[in-house]
Amino acid sequence: MTTAAVPRGNGEEARPDGRSPRSVLGKVGLILSAFGDGDLALSLTELTARTGVAKATVHRLCQELVTCEMLERDGSDYRLGLLLYSIGLRAPRQRTLRHAARPALENLAQALDSPVSLSVPNGSDLLCIDNAGRHRNRAGASIGGRLLQLHSTAPGKLTLALLPEQYPLARLTPHMRRMTARTLTADRLPGELVRIQEQGYATDCEEHRLGYSAVAVPVRGPRDGAYLGALSVVAPTARQNVPRTLAALRTASEAVTTRLSVIEAYRAEP
Repeated sequence: MTTAAVPRGNGEEARPDGRSPRSVLGKVGLILSAFGDGDLALSLTELTARTGVAKATVHRLCQELVTCEMLERDGSDYRLGLLLYSIGLRAPRQRTLRHAARPALENLAQALDSPVSLSVPNGSDLLCIDNAGRHRNRAGASIGGRLLQLHSTAPGKLTLALLPEQYPLARLTPHMRRMTARTLTADRLPGELVRIQEQGYATDCEEHRLGYSAVAVPVRGPRDGAYLGALSVVAPTARQNVPRTLAALRTASEAVTTRLSVIEAYRAEP
């Protein structure tokens, strides 16, 4: 679920980082980001509680967002509008990466018969921009879904290890939750991240969800090798074959990088 703002005792709105959204745009951002992965619709009361913004302000802004089609009415509740989805699809970095990765995701999901996801760094969390596989709705990440507990997932730990400046542990540690009995504690996480840096991939053995394990590898840019995102596979622990999955993931990741190189070369032609 999306992290919500919390109201201060004096009625002033505040986010978890302690800063107050004083502008209209900041409050709109809180309203739109209040919708979690499993929220089809939210009531005015729920939006007010999650954002910490005054109820009258939330109501007025929601009405305006409905008018511009960023929100839709669902009875007395509100849901995200299709305009947001169409705008999101226009984001050039995610659109290009998703286009380049789509064939590899489909081939990988079919070969392993497991859900495959592609997630990219998104502020302080990860955003799933594509997935494939017939079991993806049961075990895989949903498109547009956000991974908040990065320390308990394979793509999350991979990102923490490869982007330490963007995801400092000092900021992460206070918000770490134990998702299962296998979830790494704060004292064990630094050693795990060093190991991931050395081996170039990450695993999650029932650290996020009992009964399921995952493997993740980086997708890198064709020119500078920059970390673009995580390609991951989730499967029931009983049939997860890490060496086989890792080999297939690395082949798929290389295919995505190669396809990105071809796309860039095509666009550079006069």
